[in-house]
Amino acid sequence: MCRLVESIYLNNGIFRSLRYHQARMEQAATNLFSKPHLWDLEEVLKSVVVPATGLYKVRFVYDLRAYKVEFVPYQFRAITTLKKIEADDLRYEYKYEDRAALASLWEQRGPCDEILIIKNGKVTDTSYANLAFKYGHQWLTPVAPLLNGTMRQYLIDTKKIYAADIEAGDIVKFECVKLINAMWGWDAPELPIANIS
Repeated sequence: MCRLVESIYLNNGIFRSLRYHQARMEQAATNLFSKPHLWDLEEVLKSVVVPATGLYKVRFVYDLRAYKVEFVPYQFRAITTLKKIEADDLRYEYKYEDRAALASLWEQRGPCDEILIIKNGKVTDTSYANLAFKYGHQWLTPVAPLLNGTMRQYLIDTKKIYAADIEAGDIVKFECVKLINAMWGWDAPELPIANIS
């Protein structure tokens, strides 16, 4: 049975976006396990000792029968360059613990820091983050990402970004790009489009 994972932001004892993580878990449980509700994240996290200071990635790993919680001290990784990689057969619509397919693509990045995955001619995600592209005063995110991230969904709900169909050839029309995920949030640095090879 496949195991899934939620990567949750924790800073100085405060969690971010738990209800978005809970919603994604419940959707995955319904679709993969035919169970609408497995674990209540708030209740689980109340039952463990939570670090009171510092920035952590909380890894909540689960399947149908069990879960585990890990607190991993977090440091931001500098990303300045992206390499486009085509992967038409890649599937990652649920946040699986097994990331072998993504890791294999990441190994093809050459001298770049990260990959930008193109699927059937459409822009999707990087190996670990969703994308937002700046066009004038608007930020657009691919309408069909590999994985609908919790931060991506929050930013759509709050109208900071808008979903749009983005072809690989459209990338040059944008001014810059941000990588967004549960840990980076909206404060991620803006990368010039010229930094995508």
